[in-house]
Amino acid sequence: MSTLAHAPARTAAAPSAATRTLRYAAHTTRMTVTNVMFMVFTIALPVGMYLLFSMMFGDLGDGQARGMIMVNMAAYGGLGAAVSAGTQIQEDQRNGFLRQLIVAGLSPHSFLVGSVMAASAVIVPALLAVGLVGLATGVEAVPADFLATLGVLWLGLLPTILIGVVLGMVLKGGAAMAGGVVTMMAMAIFGGLWMPLETFPEWMQAVGHALPTYWISGLGGWTLYGGELPLRGLLVIGIWTVALALATSVSMSRAVGLTRR
Repeated sequence: MSTLAHAPARTAAAPSAATRTLRYAAHTTRMTVTNVMFMVFTIALPVGMYLLFSMMFGDLGDGQARGMIMVNMAAYGGLGAAVSAGTQIQEDQRNGFLRQLIVAGLSPHSFLVGSVMAASAVIVPALLAVGLVGLATGVEAVPADFLATLGVLWLGLLPTILIGVVLGMVLKGGAAMAGGVVTMMAMAIFGGLWMPLETFPEWMQAVGHALPTYWISGLGGWTLYGGELPLRGLLVIGIWTVALALATSVSMSRAVGLTRR
């Protein structure tokens, strides 16, 4: 008789940490983009605001105002997508999905990375929608500059994703989503995404200059129209990213500790 008949059955190898992370990111991305209200809020609203503002002010500055409106509304749509996707973590906590993932072997680090990856993915439709509508309605940009602008906005929105994650970890239930909306609105207004920051009182301008949203817009304008690289903006975005990464790590450890009890 063949010795193969007596060989022990092989057990399937457990998926690696990278595989678990990618699976969770794909699952979260799929759940987010199939949420109709989420897509309306992060795509239809910014596109509508772009069309309104560009119709009112787009011809100023020989048409460059239209390009900056496109940049600001794309950043606003991406901001909404980033913060809202980040706060989805609270839903995973509430319904016990986070606990199931940890029991199944997903580490807190993989959970966090997967959440950031998913939020980064759902930003893209918002940026593309506003950007393509902008090109179709008169924004002049060569393909390389247009793609670079969207890429800079996408990278610059990283700290806003972390804001959503922290809110999702710290706040409970509907408070996480409400906190995300309030935070998003405040960062859009004080960051000058809706109206030029220069039209606000000096104290609001000082607050705006300390926010990443103001500099995300500035970097988008730099890639689209050139000029001097806003180094201060890179510093502000970097500080926010590091500080929020630390806050995310602390809040994640706390959430996992509560989940394991």
